[in-house]
Amino acid sequence: MLAVKDVSITIRESKKEIVRNISFDVPDGTVIGLIGESGSGKSMTSKCIMGLLNKRIIGQQGSIQWNGLELLDKRNAKAAKNILGNEICMILQNPMTAFSPVLKIATQLEMGFTLKGRLARQYFYTQLDVLLKKLSLNDTKKILNSYPHELSGGMLQRIMIAITLLKRPELIIADEITTAVDAATEYQILYELENIKKNGVSMIVVTHDFGVAARLCDNVAVMKDGRILEYGRTRMVLSNPQNEYTKTLVSSCILFEGARAC
Repeated sequence: MLAVKDVSITIRESKKEIVRNISFDVPDGTVIGLIGESGSGKSMTSKCIMGLLNKRIIGQQGSIQWNGLELLDKRNAKAAKNILGNEICMILQNPMTAFSPVLKIATQLEMGFTLKGRLARQYFYTQLDVLLKKLSLNDTKKILNSYPHELSGGMLQRIMIAITLLKRPELIIADEITTAVDAATEYQILYELENIKKNGVSMIVVTHDFGVAARLCDNVAVMKDGRILEYGRTRMVLSNPQNEYTKTLVSSCILFEGARAC
């Protein structure tokens, strides 16, 4: 289980607080949504969990525990390094900047995995082929021999999902992964995330889309200006919001399967 408690994120030089004293838990097998407008602190929270923030520039206070291990404690740095990217994986928001522009896709994928011997490589590419085809990327050979700029943003996003699934993580952080894709690709991505959920993998879904939250999330946290303003069961929060900001967001959305969705 992931436990985030009293976490604050500050820009050291200006002392500006980006995230202010937030807390939430992600129990095993559950999906938590972080909902809010741009600049609300959703992605910064995710990057803090993954250890992706530059500690010389960004200050981090509070506690982030994974199955009892404190990830923000410097004394646990080695253990945290083994957990982050393996047991906890993140699908980044902008796939166009997640890949090196000078290396082919296959080369970059192999760099992220330890492939010892011909049989390991063969098994890796067999599993990758299955996952890519599930995500409607059928010409695996052509895709793997392409440079990132030769593929669309939607294709790169689905490759990132396939890479994440190959890691077999216990927790996936999905950061706005349907933002830059068309409707057909969004449907495929959400369908695959639903299958991941059915398999008992925990997720944090970062989104501004109430439809995504209503479809995937068990609980949601509504964020604004770095704070969590409302937290609860997804259907209750979206159908009967208590906070005025949440009411404003919901009132600007259309009815979606008994809740509300943008």
